[in-house]
Amino acid sequence: MHRLFSIILFILSALFTINIYALNDTLKVDSTYIKIIESMTVERVLFIGNDKTKDEVILREMKTKEGEKLNLQTLENDVKRLYNLGLFNRIDVVPGPIGNNKINLVFQFEEMFYFLPIPQGGIKEGSFKKIWGGLNFQLRNFSGKNQTINTSFGIGYEPFISIGFLNPWIFGKHHFFYQFGLKYARNYPRATGRLDSTGSIFRKDDLPTYTLNNFQTDLRIGKFFGENLSISGILSFNSYSTSEYQEGMTVSKSGVDNYPTAAIDLTYDTRDYYKFATYGSYYNLRYSRIGFTGNLFDINKFRTDLRRYIPIKIKNDYAFVLAARYNSVITFGGGDLPVYQRENLGYNDMIRGWDNYVFEGEDKVLGSLELRIPVVKPYYVKGKDHILLRKLPLFRALSYRYGMYATIFFDVGGVWGRKERIFDSQFKNGYGVGLNFLLPFDFVGRTDFAIRKTNSTYKGQIIFSLDASF
Repeated sequence: MHRLFSIILFILSALFTINIYALNDTLKVDSTYIKIIESMTVERVLFIGNDKTKDEVILREMKTKEGEKLNLQTLENDVKRLYNLGLFNRIDVVPGPIGNNKINLVFQFEEMFYFLPIPQGGIKEGSFKKIWGGLNFQLRNFSGKNQTINTSFGIGYEPFISIGFLNPWIFGKHHFFYQFGLKYARNYPRATGRLDSTGSIFRKDDLPTYTLNNFQTDLRIGKFFGENLSISGILSFNSYSTSEYQEGMTVSKSGVDNYPTAAIDLTYDTRDYYKFATYGSYYNLRYSRIGFTGNLFDINKFRTDLRRYIPIKIKNDYAFVLAARYNSVITFGGGDLPVYQRENLGYNDMIRGWDNYVFEGEDKVLGSLELRIPVVKPYYVKGKDHILLRKLPLFRALSYRYGMYATIFFDVGGVWGRKERIFDSQFKNGYGVGLNFLLPFDFVGRTDFAIRKTNSTYKGQIIFSLDASF
């Protein structure tokens, strides 16, 4: 009965509506109506289309409340938080003035499939010879409370398989969360041997790879303090093994390293979108203790990941984005570090322009600056109108988000040893331009043309990736 009443009210409201929410994820309101709308009181908030998702999951993300004045910025932030849940393909808000300076808000949701093999893949080290692909099977929202069972695998370069469970909200207003998982991966790190100084700069093609098998299980328990701040503890067990043992590949001469790790993680996150932010901040600090008894490891690591996204308004509905990131790792303690515990630039973290090199050390720092320029603002294509998917019954019911940003970027970074100073590091930099493509299923395709300077000579290279730089 409640659903029927909501649908009837939605139809009546649509007859007299002022269209607030548009398809490009940005509130669109004629300036003539802004003062009128924001003077109104929200009488009722109604939901349509959340057949699986419980109302309580939506309401706990919303700051717009019944009985309070409508604020358009608050409403826009509500919708972006709802998108970040990963439960909805599309969200529309239809307001309906009902007289006496009151307004109803009807949220119309298009839910994602909750058991869906989502394609995933990437290009590692910017090389087409190192392509991987796979599927991420997610049983999402099976109880209607945004809980997720996840099974993922990848084949091709560095294959892996993992399974995990996430409950993002327990204990009501106290907002605890927990997560655990199992993962096996086969990696191909470079055989660099012992590490003696900060001068460890290698050309990737000059270093042979070896096979390293990794098994990991972990448990995370945490709590949110307010909307954006969370603290969590992580306990994990790791096993690394190789059948091709050489010095530096593992600490144990048997070629097998087994050890526990404990970590404390502090995160403050105000980004509008997790995959490709256009404003907000992300600050993460993590302390890790690797090994407890000191028999194998006596190592501590402190990681810092700071990101800031500042919109630069050009006109009313168009803005550049200045994005900055600082990423560092400080290692302290005794004993040798195997290759898999060392820090590097050139694999997951890269100085663009130097992607055919690897910088290896025990500590590192990387800074990046990007100017993101909207070329095609994010928009949606309905599955029934999609040129590739409209004939597929399973996918034509969904909506698909696309967009494109041009970027101008600058990267600088370096590595050094525990017994050396940051000033001893051989810092390198790279800069250039690129295009970022916002694609369905949260992919961000990136094409960069990067330049580096070596011995008074400028060298350029093209880099491809299926993930945003940060």
